[in-house]
Amino acid sequence: MLTITSLLLQSVEKYPSRTALVHNERRWTYEAWYARILRFAGALAEMGVRPTDRVAFYLNTSEASATTFFACQLLGAVAVPMNFRLASGEAAYILRDSGARVLVYGRSLQDNVLRIAENVPSVHAYIAYGGDIAELPAGHFDFEILAEQHSPSDMHPAVLPEHLSALVYTSGTTGKPKGVMHTHANDVAIAQNCTMEYKLSHRDIALHIAPLYHVGGMQAYFTPHMMVGGTNVIMERYEALATLEAIDSERITTLFAVPTQIQEMLFHPRFNLYDVSSLRMITTGGAAIASTTMQQVIERFCPNIYNGYGMTEASLTLLLHPEDALSHLGSCGKPTLITNCRIVRIGQDDDYDPEDMVADDEVGQLLVRGPQMMAGYWNKPAETAKKLQDGWLMTGDLFSRDKDGFYTFRGRADDMIVSGGENIYPREVEDVLYRCPGVQEAAVVGLADPKWGSIVTAFIVKGSPDLTVDVIDQHCRTSHDLAPFKRPKRIIFIDALPLNPSGKVLKRELIAAYSQKAA
Repeated sequence: MLTITSLLLQSVEKYPSRTALVHNERRWTYEAWYARILRFAGALAEMGVRPTDRVAFYLNTSEASATTFFACQLLGAVAVPMNFRLASGEAAYILRDSGARVLVYGRSLQDNVLRIAENVPSVHAYIAYGGDIAELPAGHFDFEILAEQHSPSDMHPAVLPEHLSALVYTSGTTGKPKGVMHTHANDVAIAQNCTMEYKLSHRDIALHIAPLYHVGGMQAYFTPHMMVGGTNVIMERYEALATLEAIDSERITTLFAVPTQIQEMLFHPRFNLYDVSSLRMITTGGAAIASTTMQQVIERFCPNIYNGYGMTEASLTLLLHPEDALSHLGSCGKPTLITNCRIVRIGQDDDYDPEDMVADDEVGQLLVRGPQMMAGYWNKPAETAKKLQDGWLMTGDLFSRDKDGFYTFRGRADDMIVSGGENIYPREVEDVLYRCPGVQEAAVVGLADPKWGSIVTAFIVKGSPDLTVDVIDQHCRTSHDLAPFKRPKRIIFIDALPLNPSGKVLKRELIAAYSQKAA
């Protein structure tokens, strides 16, 4: 019976002397890191943490994130990773909702944590990471002392595949964040899936610029590399030059980066000063990349680019492999090895029948099924029942599939634009815009209009100073892939698109900001 704990123990046994973890110029072998995890698990146990108890961490991406996560697995406890960008009130909501008993936090967030402590009585122990121990708040523990000096845990709970390993909270773009329940079986399936798809081995050295509070960072990237005895190099925050320097100095072989990060590094004026030849693969997702940019990424940065689609509730489900990166640009590829997918027709009142599948090239909602699917939403049975139907996960994302089996993202179901009674899918407009020379990034939304209900509005980040509204309009008019009613009626140039940490465009922010300006 495989669990996250058993994956860790296997790597420690097979690769005790290999480097497991690198962070801030500190290095741990698998044997040394496991000893550190055991000591920290012993400290948590002494604080009263028992199987099924929740332990939250609220800190910049760091070794402490990984050590806390795996200490929880050894104790049969449930890790609750939190976005370090959350305000104190948002973090307090997650702590109350999850019922977390212990909070590990970064010292840069100390003021937030002190406010949280006044409003969340369920948390009875606070552990600070980093900073001067002399300035530690009264009653709080120091992470480094616990991880280096505490007695190792001697608890050996019977952890089963069906037990919870983590509560990963959604970003809350459509309401309050929901705790997505991951079991050990789910997370093992995610790790196996990614290991097979990316052909990972103990020779791989992964660079982490993606946050470890996110499924894409921890479950789908860190854990798979740990599972095969690879090395995980952690950066606390992304910065283009620092990332290029790390690729060069650490001889990084695998990188997970969102398209904006890839472009920022590739087009940085000092890019050519760094040796990135060690990279054998980059995996990305969350947004489209222009064809000319993708060609340069392949030629100058890394020859093997994977483009994936996933979500907190199911992790990686679709993947476009390198051999199809240019010929099927814009596609999310095909279902991964452990995933079943289907696209179903949109019914009345957004009702969906899992058996009512659409024809090739027709747009509908994507449904997925596989062992990586969440167990449900924490303490939300009604929302769980709505999301999981007849063994299928209702993604809420619109897709089409061509005759060769390649899936293409068409937008969120609730992002669909209804203009003059016609349904318009933003992604099909964005695909045309990305083919316009000079367009670096594009996002399409519907803004309220008294005549049409909504008008198609394109937000554009320029890749060339010569790009104008007229150039874009003419490009759309001469495209054979865009009906006249789908052409943008309004084009707005902005410096950067608002993104969430996984690289997805926050279209609601664009709608809210520009609707207020119009008003």
